[in-house]
Amino acid sequence: MSIEASYIVDRRDPMCADEFTECYVKPRRPVLLKRALAGCSALSSWSLEHLRRSLGQSVFPLKSWTTSGLLTSSIRFEEYADQLEAHDRDLCESGSNGAPLPAYLHDIPLKKILPDADDLLEAFPAQYFPAWYRPVWSNFAQFFLGPAGSVTPLHFDCLLTHNLFFQVSGRKRFTLIAPEQLSYCYPVNWRWCEVDVEQPDFNRHPDYRQARPVEVELGPGDGLYFPPGTLHHVRSLDCAMSFNVDWHTKDSAASGLMAFTRGMPRKNLYYNALIALGLWLCVPPNRLYPYYRSYLDYVS
Repeated sequence: MSIEASYIVDRRDPMCADEFTECYVKPRRPVLLKRALAGCSALSSWSLEHLRRSLGQSVFPLKSWTTSGLLTSSIRFEEYADQLEAHDRDLCESGSNGAPLPAYLHDIPLKKILPDADDLLEAFPAQYFPAWYRPVWSNFAQFFLGPAGSVTPLHFDCLLTHNLFFQVSGRKRFTLIAPEQLSYCYPVNWRWCEVDVEQPDFNRHPDYRQARPVEVELGPGDGLYFPPGTLHHVRSLDCAMSFNVDWHTKDSAASGLMAFTRGMPRKNLYYNALIALGLWLCVPPNRLYPYYRSYLDYVS
């Protein structure tokens, strides 16, 4: 796959599993899946008010990326919902907001937030995953909620997995850069990059001029597939709720195991080895998941 070809991001309506695999997963081509969650009750049922009723007193970790690095904090959900609503009101009334941006509820196991996920994602396209994942796919899903302006800096997924990302409410803008262009993006700490794709400093990062980013916007119900190693920067354009699933094929699991030669942390190799056992040796997911679960709370 050439670097140039990797930036042709098709816009497709839902398709059969075989077409998805042959046209996008095997050749490792990203694709925007319009209306991927059509028919899922979650699109109308999952709201801040729904979460406030079910999670009000529960405490969750939040993340903020600053010039000093990643900052973490924790908050009761009802407080966090109040912050998000106040931020939205200020934006609507003034068009700008001088108050600090609320932090990001980022990468939390979906079922910690929404235990009824399977019931309300009844039309979810689980057929896109390898058969090993399908009966338990929601166990591997991660949840995201944050205000307009939330940003995840440029990075790639730490296990070198395939990624299916789904938008429930609000809009997000992804900036995608092909894995072959990693060296142009000044990588640090295995999977993060120094470059700010929205305001690149070409004096500090002159090689970034050679990168070929592409922007993709997701609206409610849309999905986005991107292949292992894809660099992605994400900005919430509205108060936005989303979830994703990182998943392996046999080939990507094998590649993930070999990534120790490129500096993958040892802990990541452990998680990749668990999935490889499932995919290659047919060890059932219910036997491996208890050992994998800690990955869903793992900050790398």
